Amino acid sequence: WPATLEYSGYRTPTQIFAHGFLTVNGEKMSKSRGTFITARSYLDHIKNPEYLRYYYAAKLNSSMEDIDLSLDDFVTRVNSDLVGKYINIASRTAGFIDKNFDGYLCKLQVNKTSESSKCFINSQLFNLEGDVLQHIQEKAKVIATFYENREYSKALREVMRLADLTNQIIANTKPWELAKKEGADSRLMLHEVCTFALNSFRLLTIYLKPIMPSLARKVEVFLNIAPLNWDDTKLLMESAHKINEYEHTITRIDPKVIMPLTAIPSP
Repeated sequence: WPATLEYSGYRTPTQIFAHGFLTVNGEKMSKSRGTFITARSYLDHIKNPEYLRYYYAAKLNSSMEDIDLSLDDFVTRVNSDLVGKYINIASRTAGFIDKNFDGYLCKLQVNKTSESSKCFINSQLFNLEGDVLQHIQEKAKVIATFYENREYSKALREVMRLADLTNQIIANTKPWELAKKEGADSRLMLHEVCTFALNSFRLLTIYLKPIMPSLARKVEVFLNIAPLNWDDTKLLMESAHKINEYEHTITRIDPKVIMPLTAIPSP
């Protein structure tokens, strides 16, 4: 193709994006060994193609190295990263917003006294933790560079690191315990930590959207927001924004559904 372009007087490519081979469980694809997986077989058993998109992206870099589809690692990574870290942020907090605050987020204050605006939630609870939202926003340029340079694994490692930070704040503040306490202070803290979590969830969704656009569309419906683009990382959800009732967007993979993919066919 480059030779044809050159001969025809057209510009030749400045870069050619290519990757190495795909192995399955450390071996070349082979029907007799049970390491040959078709796209149809995958869809029949796993259903969701974006799980595989995520797994491939989590292992890809800009080199020509081969990558391995380890089915055990595939199940673990999807269940741990996507469900246990990312989706966990919304599933642990959205219900409190719907049940206790009629689906409305609380107001966020912007501290304009510093050189760069910082987003803080009203109470003293987030005088330190509030920096996490700004930190997540500032990582947009870093993650975009990883994507542009085809360093997809680095991009997703950074996204999951940010998810870990968010989950740590949720674990420290324990909204499930705040919901059981009486008093205005506990109610305010509950509202704030859940608002913080869902704003973080929205930012992380932007970073994952190039890999998982269908999942991002479901999140946009849940959060009651317009289709997300990269520039939206500069903003947070507006004051008193109303979200929709949370529904599970993805679920854990049952390891049992993996077994038929690698079953050695009968002679």
